[in-house]
Amino acid sequence: MADFKKLTKIEIEKFIKDNQHGILSMAGDKPYALPMGYMYKRKTFLLGLVITGGMSVEGRKMKYLTQSKKICFTICRPRWFMEKLKKPCTTLVLEGELVEVTNPAYFGVKTMPSGVDMKLYKIKTDKIGARKCNRKPCELFAGKKLLPRRKNM
Repeated sequence: MADFKKLTKIEIEKFIKDNQHGILSMAGDKPYALPMGYMYKRKTFLLGLVITGGMSVEGRKMKYLTQSKKICFTICRPRWFMEKLKKPCTTLVLEGELVEVTNPAYFGVKTMPSGVDMKLYKIKTDKIGARKCNRKPCELFAGKKLLPRRKNM
């Protein structure tokens, strides 16, 4: 039996709505991943990306976006975030590309924060996968070994 269970569409929707942060991964000259918050409106993932790197220069993520719009966005809820390790580790992975939103009002976003050079992007999803661990309790945190011991040769 597999150590994980695929989430149903209903479980995926609930997981997305119950979380607020993910990890945006991009590929350029070197892999690049950064944690960030997201909005989920009209069944669409929205990310606000600061154009400048906190200064007056273009940030690394914007440089990568000029090379490729293809991204991976991961949302995870590790077991250790749950009280007494009661709920399983759960992960959702989206593959797709970032597309700049030209009409933020369509998603209920009236204005972008003032004083910040930011653009709103949506994830055009090509592939989505979501699953949760079946281990109860998680052997890693219950003190059990995940792999069998090697016998001396």
